[in-house]
Amino acid sequence: MDAITLTAVRRELEEKLMGGRVQAVTQPHEQALALEVYSGQARHWLLLDADLQWPRIHLLPEKARRGVEVDSPLLLLARKYLQGARLVRAHQPSWERILYLQFNHAEAGASTLVGEIMGRWSNLVLLDASGDILDALRRSGPGQNQVRVILPGKAYHQPPPQTGKEPIDLIKLTDVERMLRLTPAKEMLWRALLRQIGGISPLVARELAYRATGDVQADASHPNARPEALFDALDWLRRLPVEGGWSPTIALDPEDDQPAAFAPYQLSHLGPMLQYVSISEAANVFYEAAVNADNYAGRRQAVQELLNGARKKVEGRRHSLGEQSVSEEKVEELRAFGEWILAYAWRVKAGDTNLEADTGEDILQIPLDPALTAPENAQQYFERYHKAKRAAARVPDLLAETDRDLAYLDQLQSDLNLADNAPQIEELREALLATGLVSEAKGKRRPLVARSQPLRLLSADGFEVIIGRNALQNETVTWKLANPEDLWLHVQSMSGSHVVIRTGGREAPQSTIEQAASWAAYHSQARGETKASVLVTQRRHLRKFKGARPGQVRVLQHQTITVAPKPPKLDT
Repeated sequence: MDAITLTAVRRELEEKLMGGRVQAVTQPHEQALALEVYSGQARHWLLLDADLQWPRIHLLPEKARRGVEVDSPLLLLARKYLQGARLVRAHQPSWERILYLQFNHAEAGASTLVGEIMGRWSNLVLLDASGDILDALRRSGPGQNQVRVILPGKAYHQPPPQTGKEPIDLIKLTDVERMLRLTPAKEMLWRALLRQIGGISPLVARELAYRATGDVQADASHPNARPEALFDALDWLRRLPVEGGWSPTIALDPEDDQPAAFAPYQLSHLGPMLQYVSISEAANVFYEAAVNADNYAGRRQAVQELLNGARKKVEGRRHSLGEQSVSEEKVEELRAFGEWILAYAWRVKAGDTNLEADTGEDILQIPLDPALTAPENAQQYFERYHKAKRAAARVPDLLAETDRDLAYLDQLQSDLNLADNAPQIEELREALLATGLVSEAKGKRRPLVARSQPLRLLSADGFEVIIGRNALQNETVTWKLANPEDLWLHVQSMSGSHVVIRTGGREAPQSTIEQAASWAAYHSQARGETKASVLVTQRRHLRKFKGARPGQVRVLQHQTITVAPKPPKLDT
């Protein structure tokens, strides 16, 4: 659920629930709250779900059922402050996936329920009248979140905005002209928009590219990629929250007629569509299909929680290393300070806090410790110099190792999103625990499942194709099953499967390479795109590197082909 969709939901809540009285508060599952609101002589049921895979806020067609055995602390507080209260305001910061629902209770007073619908950072937070946190679905202390603390009694701070992007509501035509001018000619337009503009999702970016050019896969060199056309598309999007004109739509997958995406506007860049009266109606249809289709939601969620914990730990380590890194100039400055203090030691008097040293080129201002003598101050700078020099030599390697861990977590996240059976999900849990980045409670028993195996298929030309469906399988496919002369394929610049064409010393025809490439794209983060770039090389051109996690390789040389992601037919 992106920002523009949440805006449409907010408008619907303002129309149907404002001034309504909360009759009941329930917890459909551990990550959600549901409110029964009586307004306009009718009962309405509002869901606030902070599920890490399917976070959302919308009205339900029927009463939400209780789904937890023991009431959580957040549920108990929500009942105290919200049950019997009236909804007085719904507020959403501009182009953010955050919704503030403000209530007023005759006895408990004012309170605010905050829904942060932000993917793996989603949360529900209950605030008191002064804006302090009463409780949250997911608490985080200083050691878990260096950006902000989410704990009872602490002041609530909104998640920080995206950095390095232009706010969509401030963009002018000249900004669009500059964006296009600075975008590489072969970069897809929707990716450039997503990279440079804040407040939009991949779905919105694709729709904007299509409305501007008529081609969702248009790159920056496309003849229709004109600043005026793109600015008009942006202006259309920006007017929606102000003018309304919603057109809730579900786009269907052409292959199985199942919901593929939904939005509060016409999804003109996608296939067959269904129209709905309200955004909540469309959301219910979409999420019912998406969530119910996942028969392994419990297993998947447990691994997702571990994955989130590992990512927090690695990102925290990277932040700490960044603070430790010292530039070469700063290192040399510490050494120079020590040497200049010794050169001017005769000028340093007891209690001095600063020394001016004339280097012949400029005047250095050198801070001094007034409790130390000149030689002691110099020695202190020399000690800091040697420490900084050691850090300067060590930190780059540690940063590279941390970046490799983050890339591996990206791969595991992709594996989890694409996993379609219990063994695959269980192997992801094992792979994550094997990193040492996270651990489970001692004595916790997991149900036994069979080991999963790489997917083996035949191309239309009769060549065996092997597909690794997670990081551990990728390791096996590449280094144990593939021969040096076999062809190896992987989607470019994204996490995904290692795919091998067993050539047996023969030359694989282009039709087989393209077919295997389409399977590689499908088993990757590019699954939902219409085109993807895939690397093709012989396995002999791959190398392992020091500190590599399972499935991480270095590609020495390759060719690139562009294909449409296609699922393999398992009866091939």
